[in-house]
Amino acid sequence: MPCVTLHAPVQRSKRQYDTLGPTQQWKRRRQALSGVHAASCPLEALQPAPPPPAALIHLPTCVREAIRSVEGLRIPCEQTMIKCKRLLAATHATETGTFAGGAFITDPIRYVSVLCAQSSFIAVGGDTGGGHTKLGITYSIGGVQSFACLLVYEGGDSWLELQDCRAEGLTPFTGDSAAFPHIWAVLQHLIDTRAAFLNGDWPFINAVLGLMAPSSTHPCPICIVTHNSYLRSPRYRTPADKHSHHPDQCPLLSIPPERIVPTPLHLFLGISNRIILDAFSELLGKEGVAAALQSVTTVHSAGCGGVSDVFQLNGPEIRRFIKQQCSARLLAAAAEAGAVTPAARASHSILTRWLQSLHDHLLHKKEWTPKQIEEWRAAVDDIQQHWCEETGQDAFPKLHMLRHSLEFAERHRFLGRASEAQIESFHAQFNTLFHDHHFNKGGNTAERLRSSLADATLRAVQPLVTS
Repeated sequence: MPCVTLHAPVQRSKRQYDTLGPTQQWKRRRQALSGVHAASCPLEALQPAPPPPAALIHLPTCVREAIRSVEGLRIPCEQTMIKCKRLLAATHATETGTFAGGAFITDPIRYVSVLCAQSSFIAVGGDTGGGHTKLGITYSIGGVQSFACLLVYEGGDSWLELQDCRAEGLTPFTGDSAAFPHIWAVLQHLIDTRAAFLNGDWPFINAVLGLMAPSSTHPCPICIVTHNSYLRSPRYRTPADKHSHHPDQCPLLSIPPERIVPTPLHLFLGISNRIILDAFSELLGKEGVAAALQSVTTVHSAGCGGVSDVFQLNGPEIRRFIKQQCSARLLAAAAEAGAVTPAARASHSILTRWLQSLHDHLLHKKEWTPKQIEEWRAAVDDIQQHWCEETGQDAFPKLHMLRHSLEFAERHRFLGRASEAQIESFHAQFNTLFHDHHFNKGGNTAERLRSSLADATLRAVQPLVTS
């Protein structure tokens, strides 16, 4: 009689739930519910595990308390969150300290190393917003640009206030930064060792470099152009040049002019506002421009923008003006009133083309292609050569800086990626923390600034921790 060998049935592995179709997923859920009922286990007991503390560190304490007030939502207790923050202070250099009227990262060199290990570039810079001046770095990870504040103080960004940060013993750094006497030495180290750029608005850059204001005889921080020849392209500045150097203000930083970011955000805002508010108003009437702007302007929140927001359009408003084709509607309305001549129609077409070119080139974050560079070169030549004729306005400093934006993009293959836009965006984030989440420390400005800086710092490293 032959021997028969019995084999155990092969257990087939089940497919992942996400790969099933709707019907199979429904059957799988029915099977799971049957198992739960058979085990006499209530569904309320099958709650997902609470998220790890690192996933919540970017939230202010009051937000976590609000989450805990919702029945059924479980997150780590505040004692666990405190332990996580202390651990990050050791692993990611997020520890903060205070000085009279300000706060700072105690080990900025290590913090920058951790934060920017995968960044394609670093730009040091600063700006004033909401009554506070922030000094820090702009960086990019995975195509996302961010600003990390290293020091914040109550006050403006004039040279006198900026140089106060050089006071001996004001910011006692620790760890890898212990050898640096002040924040400007830290920023200079990043320029020298990591080939960092310098960004910010025009007055800030001039103040940091020890130059006179943008209204001086030689206003440009990149070249030695004079105030009566903005459309020329003179040579770049050298360390031996004294053109419009302030006699009483020594440079706080030194950097090759090729590594100064030519303020693309403020070029876009300044020139676009002149085209919309001045040139279009002169061409087609102020009443028509005011009517066209009603659909794009918004209420500007206090502390969330610059002083120019009160009198000019901000970036999102200019974008809406362009995308909603307000200039075409403005021309049509003027044509119906019989107030458009053939010359005015031609000028309107040119100004609209300039507005679109400024929007398309100055702030995009992608790497520039040779085609884009040539298109921007043609646009810059067109704007500079015909500005006075088409607008009836004299040349002004930002019109000159357009040429440097072309040269920067041609040299480094990016522009908007290193712009000062991230510093401007950081103002609103910081002001929310300062005014809404740490108002209980109103009597101690330095501690209030430190708490706001600590929250912003944790928010910056949170993607690194959770990944």
